[in-house]
Amino acid sequence: MRRLLTPRWIAGHVLVLVTVVAFVSLGLWQLNRLEEKRTFNASVADGLVAEPIGYEEAVASDITYRRLLVSGEYDVEFEALVLRARKGESGYHVLTPFIVDDGPAILVDRGWIPITHEEAPVFDAPPVPGIQTIDGLLWPAQQGSGVPDEFRDVVRRIDPEIQGAFTPYPLLDRYLVLDGSDDRGDGLPVAAPPLALPEGPHLGYAVQWFLFTGVVIVGYPLLLRRVRRRD
Repeated sequence: MRRLLTPRWIAGHVLVLVTVVAFVSLGLWQLNRLEEKRTFNASVADGLVAEPIGYEEAVASDITYRRLLVSGEYDVEFEALVLRARKGESGYHVLTPFIVDDGPAILVDRGWIPITHEEAPVFDAPPVPGIQTIDGLLWPAQQGSGVPDEFRDVVRRIDPEIQGAFTPYPLLDRYLVLDGSDDRGDGLPVAAPPLALPEGPHLGYAVQWFLFTGVVIVGYPLLLRRVRRRD
């Protein structure tokens, strides 16, 4: 026994203990991430089936992931495109400001168009003209840095701050994804697909870390036994 209690033996046991603790912690962290994702998905799902909120309520709060019913008129002068693929095909989402009488305008994602339509406003996919009422899901702005020095047809992300830097009216800090597209002409833009709420890879990662833990717990004693036999 004394022969085994060497610095090398102690260091090996400490390393194994630290490794087991680390792997278990990572597994629990992934399970916690999974629970957070499930809670988020449940809140979004509840918002999808809830009654739409009014625009005044949206403006006065920081509500997201809720259906919104709003009346106003599109302004294609400041329409822009953001690169997005659909079913493996490159294209853009059409982002058009929607002017509201009783508050700031709101940026609307009207749907997807093929990449051959590379300039805005997209004449083959115009919005319905005049005053109308639209219904969609209120979504938080995509995070990023920097606003271009001049207005551009194609933007890097869906962020009202980018187009709002050039519009003569303020834009709400969130945007609206239409429940259905404003299909015109050749059926463009194509409506956004039903919102998917995946749980992500967290469960698989958690299982992976726990398996690693098991390998260490089972494998280390076997290694020690082999070393003892060799000695």
